[in-house]
Amino acid sequence: MIVSVLLAALPVLAVVGMLLAGRSAVASSLAGLLTALVVGVTAFPVPAALAPELLGFLPLLAEIAAILLTGVVLARLLTASGAMHRISGWVLETAPGPVAGAVLVVFGVVPFVESVTGFGIGLTIGVPVLVHLGYGVRRAAVLGILGMVAACWGGLAVGVRVGGGLTDMPLSALGVAAAVFAAGPVLVAVVATAAVLRSWGAGLLYGLLGGGVMLGATGLFNALVGPALSWVLGSLVALAALLAVFRLRGSRLRADRALRLSLLPYGVVTAGLLAASALAAVLPHPLTHALTSPPLWLAAGCLTAAVLLHRRGPGTGAAIRAGVRQWVPVGVATASFMSMGWVLMEFGMSAALGQALSVLGPWTVPVLGALGTVLAGSITGAQSMFATTFVQVAEATAVSPLTLLAASLAACGLANGASPARAALAVSLAESALPEPRRAAAGGAGHERAVLLIALGLSLLSAGVIAVHLLLVV
Repeated sequence: MIVSVLLAALPVLAVVGMLLAGRSAVASSLAGLLTALVVGVTAFPVPAALAPELLGFLPLLAEIAAILLTGVVLARLLTASGAMHRISGWVLETAPGPVAGAVLVVFGVVPFVESVTGFGIGLTIGVPVLVHLGYGVRRAAVLGILGMVAACWGGLAVGVRVGGGLTDMPLSALGVAAAVFAAGPVLVAVVATAAVLRSWGAGLLYGLLGGGVMLGATGLFNALVGPALSWVLGSLVALAALLAVFRLRGSRLRADRALRLSLLPYGVVTAGLLAASALAAVLPHPLTHALTSPPLWLAAGCLTAAVLLHRRGPGTGAAIRAGVRQWVPVGVATASFMSMGWVLMEFGMSAALGQALSVLGPWTVPVLGALGTVLAGSITGAQSMFATTFVQVAEATAVSPLTLLAASLAACGLANGASPARAALAVSLAESALPEPRRAAAGGAGHERAVLLIALGLSLLSAGVIAVHLLLVV
């Protein structure tokens, strides 16, 4: 038993060792996959139905790769067209003050952008806005990372698709359950936002409004239209609620033609998925179901953004090529992590790990989910590695697998912002938004360490809150 557990843990240990040695996510994921294959073939029984299972796994892998590709390209096109800059300017014009503006970024802007595209793209809009609102590098970076709590399963629910796809869980039910567990992390983010803003009046009240509305709306949309759009629509409702309060306080809400065009690609993605979901519900058919595929509408968003960029002049091709180049390492790492998780499941290694973890109890799942997200640098990577292990823990502890998988997803939000890559991105974005004289004296390395430690602490606190919640309900 001990030998089989140690052998089953070798792929995970290989990933951890490579990451601690400073290797890239691509190299680490490939090392984990190779180790899993070698250990599986030599030390565990080869499944009889391996080929049919592989054929069933490949469409999921292709869909996730397509979501990642179109999401990255969309972000590149929007940046090149100036849409990101225009949206940032609108936030600065709309907020009645720095505190209100910061809360709007944390519980509206960052969650919305991140829920459509993923990859930390929400930070690229939110952090510079926070600097322009008057916040220093560390505070702006931490506030931006706090906004990641609201996208606790990646762009268009790619994390849910991976976890649910690998374990045959119903996606809508999984999304609703994850939204319930996300209450703890959102509350942590609300309190932490008020603390960073040093505003226990307006900051806390705005945060409770934005976070509470977003959480409630997300749970509702999960049940109505499924997880892909739930956080997108939930963050939009939170944005609307905060803007309504700002309007009551006398702020002018202006949306000119430039802003509407900047938001048009997001609108195409959101409206397209909503219309396709409604059509599939009214006319269930393989064709209408195929129209609900997120990559299809992300591609439509890319096409819209490309047309808008082309009208401004040259640069469309360069933006697309840059997006594809950026996608290659992300796509390879994600595919490798997913394949590693599939191998762990098929060869029975996940079962061995799950049996070992079950001795400690189900509370280990959200903690492992958070740590896996930090290590892999993405929600998708963590779910790819550990989703099948979480199911085995559930079976060994007589807890609903859906409940444990949902708890692991909820723990991924802040952990996604706590990876070294995200902390470095947030700090670099904050420093680049500073005026030139202040930028030279910013001291990036010190800020990165401080922001990473704060983000890690908040991530572990969030996972701990979910673990307590989990123990209370099971």
